[in-house]
Amino acid sequence: MQPSVVAPAEISSIGATPPFLPIPSGLYEIGYAGNDFCFDNELARHKVYLGDFQIAAEPVTNGEYLEFIEAGGYKNFSYWHAEGWDWVKNNSIGAPLYWHLIEGRWHHYTMAGLKPLDRQQLLCHISYYEAVAFAAGKNAGCLRNLNGRRHPGSLAGEKDGEWTESAYLPYPGFKKAAGAIGEYNGKFMVSQMVLRGASVATPARHSRNTYRNFFHPSLRWQFTGIRLAR
Repeated sequence: MQPSVVAPAEISSIGATPPFLPIPSGLYEIGYAGNDFCFDNELARHKVYLGDFQIAAEPVTNGEYLEFIEAGGYKNFSYWHAEGWDWVKNNSIGAPLYWHLIEGRWHHYTMAGLKPLDRQQLLCHISYYEAVAFAAGKNAGCLRNLNGRRHPGSLAGEKDGEWTESAYLPYPGFKKAAGAIGEYNGKFMVSQMVLRGASVATPARHSRNTYRNFFHPSLRWQFTGIRLAR
């Protein structure tokens, strides 16, 4: 059964606005600089200019995302990219992966089995399409590509990697490495979106703000969440 369409005027707002922290404009250096292990897609350190913006102090929780669902977020085409809306309709998507509505109550399938949804836990297992739609409902965006410095509310040690609105592309000066590593990162620089930060599945040595993971916009099995920016 495909989701029905709700006109934009039927949803006036989705939940309370989380606290946002200011990030000043200026030149920032991004890319890895150090002597420890890093992936080749973190190299080619370079400068980028960022304008003033704000970033949410905390990632999005299950409860915040549930408000999006209950407000008709999966039925409002205006929140979704065209490709994302096709994905919702063609796959009858109406909630994050592993969420189940049972007898009128939301449950979440966890490592410990099926449990009632904990509204305070960080949101996990969502696609880029869902992240962008949620952000549109909040009149915000996804996490900016800010790997030159740690923003307030450091990503290290968080539960999820966080979707950004940055396509997975080579940094200026990137050169595909010889051998197996070149067959991996270099060949995936198409139709992928960047994830920033660590998750519970990220090795400790990789948990830093230069770390770039990447997945296709439709995938949800990985540990993925949202941190809003505006």
